[in-house]
Amino acid sequence: RNLKKMKMKYLHRTIENVLPKQSAFYKGVLLSGMRQVGKSTLLKQIGEQRRYLTLNNSRLLRMAKEAPEEFLVLNPPPVTIEEVQWAPELFPALKAAFDETEDRGLVWLSGSQRLSLWSQVADKLPGRVASFDLMPFSIYERQGLGLSQKPYIPSLNLPRLLKPKTVSETWDIIFQGAWPDVLRADNDTREIFYDQLINLYIANDVVQLNSIEKRLEFQKFLAVLATRSGQELNYSDLSKDCGINLPTVKAWLSIVEASGLVFLLPPFYENIEKRLVKSPKMYFVDTGLVCFLLDIQSSEELSRYYNRGAIFETFVISEILKSWVHNAKSPSFYFYRDFEKSEVDLLIHDSGVYYPIEIKSSVTVSSKKLTGLEAFKKNVKNSAMASVISMTPEPYVMEGQVINHSIWDI
Repeated sequence: RNLKKMKMKYLHRTIENVLPKQSAFYKGVLLSGMRQVGKSTLLKQIGEQRRYLTLNNSRLLRMAKEAPEEFLVLNPPPVTIEEVQWAPELFPALKAAFDETEDRGLVWLSGSQRLSLWSQVADKLPGRVASFDLMPFSIYERQGLGLSQKPYIPSLNLPRLLKPKTVSETWDIIFQGAWPDVLRADNDTREIFYDQLINLYIANDVVQLNSIEKRLEFQKFLAVLATRSGQELNYSDLSKDCGINLPTVKAWLSIVEASGLVFLLPPFYENIEKRLVKSPKMYFVDTGLVCFLLDIQSSEELSRYYNRGAIFETFVISEILKSWVHNAKSPSFYFYRDFEKSEVDLLIHDSGVYYPIEIKSSVTVSSKKLTGLEAFKKNVKNSAMASVISMTPEPYVMEGQVINHSIWDI
């Protein structure tokens, strides 16, 4: 009985603040995101009065592909159509249906092939459909505060809405991952989930891998990629370590990025005298998946892992990214590193200024370790309030008006 109650509890998603409002403005909305991030649950929750269809149903899929106009006539709005990527034939029919009326919020669409869907919408339904993305749960959403989260920007006025966690509890959450089905799963269930997620992803979304050999190579590629989360991309090293040629590395990385498994953070460019690095940094969007791919089997093992700092940085970057994406804001994020080794982990460009952010997995942070912030502020005139995100239990102001706080104060 207790398990049943736990499964039935709905956790609000931040993007709920956006979807109904935009549905009243556009004729349709599209919600994309990786497999099993909660798209169906969300759309059913906020669209209870809408007809619900999924193209995972073979009969509906066949009708949508073979007779798209009749499909829409038999399933009039307001309607939600899931896994729409399997029936691109629907898009011209949707355009014709939209153009016959001035009504809004007619059709809600969802699917897991993110960039493919966005390009289809831009090409076939320009100006008629608003597109949004859903990622795994944010720390706000998992604490039941999804409707309260705002895009993170360093500030002396921290929201302090989240229940803070200890260092040990933080490593637990980083290890566990943020897909809905793993939030409360035990280790065996969690491992089975991630194993099936990867297999489903390769089988259904990476259609180019039409042989067992290529699928095994791609699984190895993902594992090697996980060792690079939080680092600058080096395609030659990836090619050598994976045993695949350079064009394949670039093609597969494009697939992984397009599907939303990883996020590429570009380097900062501005007309400053120092030469800056040009390769992007790569981050997985879920640290639970990183731990699975690296065969890290517990949070205790993770807390002792030689490269735990990079995984902590991955966690912080992904949470800040969610705070923007789930508020339907397009993040303008960069990192800074020059050839004198001065670096800043994250820059947020907003309202014409850059907010520099350093990420440290330690409890205490010395001002002497913040030389990157000093170098950036010296070289970039439009720099703003800086922050350090660490394991500190309480926020405090460091030298140079830098706020040091935990991830639980974003």
